[in-house]
Amino acid sequence: MRTYIGFQYSEKQRDSIQKDTLNRVVAFNTVNYMPPIDFSTGSTQKYKPANDSIWSFSLEKYNSSKYKFKNVSEQPFTDELTQWQKKYPKFSGSLSFSKIYFDETRKTGVFEVTYFCGSKCGVGYQVHIKKMKNKWKIIKVEHTWIS
Repeated sequence: MRTYIGFQYSEKQRDSIQKDTLNRVVAFNTVNYMPPIDFSTGSTQKYKPANDSIWSFSLEKYNSSKYKFKNVSEQPFTDELTQWQKKYPKFSGSLSFSKIYFDETRKTGVFEVTYFCGSKCGVGYQVHIKKMKNKWKIIKVEHTWIS
């Protein structure tokens, strides 16, 4: 949890995180989902979903000494995540991304990221992206909810 984006760390804390030898298991939703209805209201009204297709991908190339990603479909997913914690003592939670919503020019977009770690544990972000020099860059991350 100490690696959530948005937290301000001292140089000593950042160094400690970099040297951390614990490896964490994270369940990852490899298929995108539609964000809540209120996601497309307010500041995101100018955005529309790119299409109705579903994307999926493999996680293996993202595994590292610090994080092992497991497909969320591997275990039953309950509010308290007991099966995950039983199988993986270093289980940290689940990470999911919504579909990307683009503006009419397809030069800016927005999507939702959610991290779930139990019935009273989770956080959500709205991530704004912009295409610059043919590469997508994150231009703003808004904290949208916490449990």
